[in-house]
Amino acid sequence: MTGTVNSAAPNRPTTRPSQGAENAPATATSRAVWQRWLQPFLSYAADGKALVDPAALMVALQPSYANDAAFAEDLLRHAKTALAAARAELKTAFMAHNDGAIYVGQHAGVLDQILTFIFAAHARQSGLDLDKTKVAIVAFGGYGRGELAPLSDLDILFLTSMTPDDTTTKTIESTLYTLWDLGLKVGHATRSVAQSIEMARQDQTVLTGLLEMRHITGNGALWKKLESAVRTEITRIQPAEFVEVKLNERDTRHQKFGATRYVVEPNIKEGKGGLRDLHTLFWIAKLVYRVDDIVGVVEQGVLRDSEARRFAAAQRFLWTVRCHLHFSTRRAEERLDFEAQMIIAPLMGFADRGGMRSVERFMKRYYLAARDVGNLTRIICATMEVNFRKRRKLFDAGFMSSQRFGSFQIKSGRVNLDEDVLFRDDPVRMFQIFELALARDADIHPHALQRITRALPWLGAETRQNAEANALFLTILTSRKNPERILRLMNESGVIGKFLPDFGRIVAMMQFDMYHSYTVDEHTIQAVGILHDIETGGLAETAPVATEVMPEIESRRALYVAMLLHDIAKGRGGDHSILGAEVALTVCPRLGLDQEETETVSWLVRHHLLMSKMAFRYDLNDPQTIADFCAIVQSPERLKLLLVLTVADIRAVGPNIWNGWKAALMRDLYYRADAVLRGADPTIVVEGNADLARAEARAQLTDWDDASFDRHAANLPRPYWTGFDTAAHVRHARLSAQFRALDVPILVDMQPNETLRATVLTILTIDDPGLFSRIAGAVAGAGVNIAGARITTCTDGTVLDEFVLQTAANDAVKDERILHRLRTNIEQAITGELRPSAALEERWEQMPKRVRRLPVPSRVIVSNKISSTHTVIEINGRDFPGLLYRITMTLANLGLQIRSSSVSTYGERVVDVFYVKDLFGLQIHNEARLQLIKNKLLASFDGTSETAS
Repeated sequence: MTGTVNSAAPNRPTTRPSQGAENAPATATSRAVWQRWLQPFLSYAADGKALVDPAALMVALQPSYANDAAFAEDLLRHAKTALAAARAELKTAFMAHNDGAIYVGQHAGVLDQILTFIFAAHARQSGLDLDKTKVAIVAFGGYGRGELAPLSDLDILFLTSMTPDDTTTKTIESTLYTLWDLGLKVGHATRSVAQSIEMARQDQTVLTGLLEMRHITGNGALWKKLESAVRTEITRIQPAEFVEVKLNERDTRHQKFGATRYVVEPNIKEGKGGLRDLHTLFWIAKLVYRVDDIVGVVEQGVLRDSEARRFAAAQRFLWTVRCHLHFSTRRAEERLDFEAQMIIAPLMGFADRGGMRSVERFMKRYYLAARDVGNLTRIICATMEVNFRKRRKLFDAGFMSSQRFGSFQIKSGRVNLDEDVLFRDDPVRMFQIFELALARDADIHPHALQRITRALPWLGAETRQNAEANALFLTILTSRKNPERILRLMNESGVIGKFLPDFGRIVAMMQFDMYHSYTVDEHTIQAVGILHDIETGGLAETAPVATEVMPEIESRRALYVAMLLHDIAKGRGGDHSILGAEVALTVCPRLGLDQEETETVSWLVRHHLLMSKMAFRYDLNDPQTIADFCAIVQSPERLKLLLVLTVADIRAVGPNIWNGWKAALMRDLYYRADAVLRGADPTIVVEGNADLARAEARAQLTDWDDASFDRHAANLPRPYWTGFDTAAHVRHARLSAQFRALDVPILVDMQPNETLRATVLTILTIDDPGLFSRIAGAVAGAGVNIAGARITTCTDGTVLDEFVLQTAANDAVKDERILHRLRTNIEQAITGELRPSAALEERWEQMPKRVRRLPVPSRVIVSNKISSTHTVIEINGRDFPGLLYRITMTLANLGLQIRSSSVSTYGERVVDVFYVKDLFGLQIHNEARLQLIKNKLLASFDGTSETAS
């Protein structure tokens, strides 16, 4: 829909519409006032025309030229100078007023004049009489609406009355050549009126283009003829068919660019809640309601003034962002990636405030604008869908069925509230309609959603303390039916944020990193849906342990409430786990939870990151790791709750975040902690598991004799047996036998593991200082990432190292060329022949600038409390090619022996943990040496491209 709020417009309405009844039509506002306020593009186009004077440019041309080449050169020079000057003035003004609506309108006007000049000049040069010419230039697409972003395409139609003669054809072609020479991207067609109408009948895309056409220059009578023909054609079109096609196109587009508007790098044009959704509404409204702009929609009573203002303000914001995006990238870019976000945020006046960075505040504003677009377009499109889509067949038994529930009625699968009953009179009805829709598997009528949005001002403190409202909300959240759909509707309509103000603070809040794929509120709602999937067995294959323990959980209500609240304190400038636990103590009693449930929710929110941290970072073969974890958890019930909560939380972060590697680590931690919480000693649990694992491996090696197996087992330290599963033990045993039999300095084995979505690299060789670092450099130099590593030093001086490798796309390494290069690199690294610096430098240069520029602080923690036998070093910072190589080389140069390590990557951030000892096999306690280790490791992050080498 064309139009945005122009805060500088002198005719802006000064009175606000009344807060009348939910069903009241739009307030009466004069069209003259609305015209400039809500549809400024064509008005601004008129302003833009003042920047270029076609008549003056025509006078500047010579009366005649020696040849066409000389004419074309002079014409291009004048056109290029005029266009550059106008664009420079527009850009300077835009950077000052920051109003995309003004820019795109004026830019369209500038191009109108440039195009008029070029066409007139070529017509004169060709001897074509403009007063008698049978050709008109018509703009369509965004240009037709009077909207032209800095680097958008120019879509034009050369409208002819018949098959054009040679002179006309030459003029058209010459005009196009000049436009291309100006560097413009031009979409064009040459058709008669009859051909245009015929193509519109065959192709909805052509019809859509004709709905937003605009005359630029040329034969005015011919343009009027086309305009009249299009209007006549529109009357012949069934609104239901057109709406059906456009809404299907919209749905398909949403799926292509992400089914949610809350992705962290949205497409501002084609994505959900973007500009194309507004265009779709414009096309539908123009055909269905026979209106030309949003003013007409308001006058029809479909939108109220206040809603139209929100709608227009959202579009103005989106256009401003799009203009900045084109300017910053210097191309017609529509994807608002991290780099663009960092550039645009300060340009639009956003600064760090209230615990949120400027870019996060900017993106929150973006998501709120996209939500406004979504809310309003959903209401209008769904209303038209009800009225104009094809009616269901009469034999559809459910079509005419109707059920009544007090003031609510379910008809054709949609819940609605009686027209004479208002939400504002009793806001609890909002919760009743959502609960009814969930219980009856029904949709909510779009008119009801519109009424709910209009009644939100009456959902205040009294409703928040209302026992029935709280009970209904808790019923929805903890329903045995999946509450995700209804919770999302409640969130997008603004009900949850109004009912739970703490939740309202995280609505549309982005997390500025490459790990989280969604805004905080969308992540939370998806996590609740995943929790339901676990409970109903939908994730039995990918999360078997969580699925198994879910029926045993006694505190089911507490689990669902904790899931809703686990990230509720993000963006407050402190530890969101601690702050969120405090919020839970206030919210839970209000929702009706008893003291025990409230304490459980608060504990879960406080420790919702604990299990993943312990599983992914620390050595689960160290008894103290298990003991420390159990000291916090304290009970089997809390362990089950924490497991299920953690699995759902991780899976809701984004696609491909959860994998078999993480599942295996979580499973190991759960079973070991469960045994300890039921009375077992942590040391005995670990050692007992080692005895059991060794016995299972022996049973699998049926072709081995006892003496051979005992020699193999005696060569391996006890923690080895608890660090791998039986299949790995058997594979390692056979590789060890092969290594000894071949009498080679190194044995390299690579096996893809579909469960882990990774390739498992196993290396057997002679141990020496810096070995781990050289292997890490070899892997990084081959363009492969290390997702995990386990180091086993054998008693005979050899090592058995296993690495979990993944591609940049978090998948197994399967390309034979990469595998060959990887094997060669490793063999050369171990023998000292490989210097990975050049390869790592190249990989650094290939990294997108947006990734390199993301702000990630570095931190090194050195502790002797996590393990009783090793010093544990935890390193946090920006991930980049060769970081692990650089870190491990630093550790080797410091004379530290690495016993085990874990590598966890969270988008652009890495958390590496190493269990180390000094050269004498002892923990490091000297404070000066500990500080030296910190400083040296922090220096691993210094520099830019030099870091990679």
